[in-house]
Amino acid sequence: MSNSFTIMLLTENTLGRYFQLATLSIYFSKRPDKLRALYGALDKGFVLTSSELVDLAETVRDFLITKYGLEKYDPCQLLEAMRRDSPRIYRNDRSPLASLFFPAFNLEVCGGVKKTAISFPEIAISFIEEVISKNGMIKQRELKSMPALFGALIFSEKKTRGSTVEANKDNISLAIGALGVMASYAGRLNVARQEWIELYVLPDGSFDSLSNSTLIYTVLFSKSVDSWKRLAQSLTNLHGVSIERALLMASSIRLSSAKDEDLRKLVTNFLPEKFILLRVKPEQRPNILGVSPLTSRFVVTKRDSVLIRMLEELVFASLASKIADKSSTPLAECMNYLTEAYLTMNKTHLVECARLLIPLYFERDIPDEFKNTIARLLEVLSHAMGTARIS
Repeated sequence: MSNSFTIMLLTENTLGRYFQLATLSIYFSKRPDKLRALYGALDKGFVLTSSELVDLAETVRDFLITKYGLEKYDPCQLLEAMRRDSPRIYRNDRSPLASLFFPAFNLEVCGGVKKTAISFPEIAISFIEEVISKNGMIKQRELKSMPALFGALIFSEKKTRGSTVEANKDNISLAIGALGVMASYAGRLNVARQEWIELYVLPDGSFDSLSNSTLIYTVLFSKSVDSWKRLAQSLTNLHGVSIERALLMASSIRLSSAKDEDLRKLVTNFLPEKFILLRVKPEQRPNILGVSPLTSRFVVTKRDSVLIRMLEELVFASLASKIADKSSTPLAECMNYLTEAYLTMNKTHLVECARLLIPLYFERDIPDEFKNTIARLLEVLSHAMGTARIS
């Protein structure tokens, strides 16, 4: 006995669609033939059998285990890890979120978790448990509403291609989106006094993005999502660097850690450019502050990769040595010049970066280890932006 389910994507100007694509991309990354067969029909709805739905749930479950740094699957442990930092629940979310919770998962077994506190982590675990425990034999039903985050507009309806008629909504199609929220969620960052933003890394919907997201996500969150957040927060905290450039550098530093074979694939196919880093400010409603693509420009050569990893080392060395007050502004301005150099391919900006670091090197109270790191970075900086690609 087998069921089949028609999966409906939300309209392309809504954020919810990209959460659905995040889940599907993890599934399709390991099944490129399935993607080729379905890609042309994604907009009109496509069919998954019950066994394929189980396969999808298991694939995303395994990804989440890795993303949150767990050794094996335990629903309560994964729930606890996701709940430590999860997207905000909005005022009118209680009913839409409750309608996406599946009964196979008993929240009480995790202790201290109330069903009234349902959010995306609970929905993600309940969907995984429901699908796997019932071998995909679950009931699909229509819904009238969806979470506020899903309805946030990435761009105006006037810019959408084709019809802007609202798509039908059902519990399975939206639960797939809830899985995608937790798969793509890159954490909450403090960007100002009592001001926070939520970050998401999402495929742009192209064939390449849907068939390679596991590679991108695995590299970005290779040391767990907490490690990514520490890096992003440390760069964002530097005095004088824009949020956009700090996040661009943080993602590039993570991409630079990819194995040579993976790095060649990233660079040759411009895969980072097919993923977006989305910033949401959780106010009375989800306010999308900005959408920018990742970039492969900082990892084209091994020398480039070494340079930005050395910048990371310098930032953390300054924090460990408690000299952040002296080093924060020079490091921030150096990062601004460094990103400008690679985005414009103008080496003059590299000189400006060096000009800021040299006085820091000669400061009296700077530890020797920190000075040595500056010296090594300056040596690499003088040979940066080469033309030899990863080979």
